Amino acid sequence: MTETRVVYLNPGEMTIKTVPLPELKPNQVLIKTYQASVCGSERYFYRGFSVRPEDEARGGPETKLGSGPGGGEEKHSYPIGPLGHEGGGTIVKMGAGVEEYLGGGKVSEGDRVGSLIYPTYSDYWVTSINNVQPIPEGVSFEVGCLYEPLGCAAWAARHMGVKLGDTVAVNGAGFAGNILLQGAINAGASKVYAIDLVDAKLKIAKKLGAEQVINAKETDPVQTILDLTHGEGVDIAVDAVGGTGIGVVHALGMVRHNGIMALYGDNYVPVKEFCFNRFHEDGLEVRNLNAVHYTKLRSVENMREAYRAVERSAFNLDIIFENSVRYKLSEIAEVFHKETANPEKQSSLKTIIVP
Repeated sequence: MTETRVVYLNPGEMTIKTVPLPELKPNQVLIKTYQASVCGSERYFYRGFSVRPEDEARGGPETKLGSGPGGGEEKHSYPIGPLGHEGGGTIVKMGAGVEEYLGGGKVSEGDRVGSLIYPTYSDYWVTSINNVQPIPEGVSFEVGCLYEPLGCAAWAARHMGVKLGDTVAVNGAGFAGNILLQGAINAGASKVYAIDLVDAKLKIAKKLGAEQVINAKETDPVQTILDLTHGEGVDIAVDAVGGTGIGVVHALGMVRHNGIMALYGDNYVPVKEFCFNRFHEDGLEVRNLNAVHYTKLRSVENMREAYRAVERSAFNLDIIFENSVRYKLSEIAEVFHKETANPEKQSSLKTIIVP
């Protein structure tokens, strides 16, 4: 086994290449992929939504969990790849210097690990031991391979600021929105409203306990929330949409005076005619619901905190797999074409890719 398949992305195009695996360095491990999954960010990149060079993050080496997808200085330059940052697998070989995971715990061949690093759209990958974490005993392999998205969303759900009796609006009822909605209800919110463009996702939100679901394609979601709250707005407005910034715009329109804007989605393009007056005059609190882009050690601590909640069954994860689709890696070009051709019909909560 000296080669592996990897995936590169250009707007409207996914390419599978076969490349040689690098030799293991002392601090690296070789991992056999068990499962990967599609991130919403990759769908946006496929559609041509990307970050301008002047808007790139300034994070230093301790905040970067791996090299940028483009392989150059500009993280979001095309082609993006090798691709895939959600997934996990089994350690099949260890470098001579590998002993412990970052954050503690002995490393052994055969360990099941979740990844915080490219490229999980592969058969095998080589990475530093600092870029993977062991899947806890109380978490299934399938759920554990959702390490990055589930860990991020679960941590966000614990830190969005919900107090007993609060009202919450969750913009985006996909995978992350699903977890954030459950977190708000579990934290004691009196009413949680879910907003999306896809009826199938809104039905899931309703099943999970949303007070009311709003299809933003059919009605103005901001005005609907204001009508439901008698013009006051909600205590906490969440952006779990990302991409174009529409979720941030809607959240700002929905939040009350002295409320919380809880920002989860990663937004790539400038938002036109966006005004910051309400941030100042309404004394808004802005929470960055971000578990992984601080420092490597803090990221690990945040993700482990999230997984403790997952181990204790704080979230309904069965509903995720019941409403997800699974494909082979060889089908990935067809998958992206299908899921981006009409985003308003993309109903899979988490699209799974297996070798």
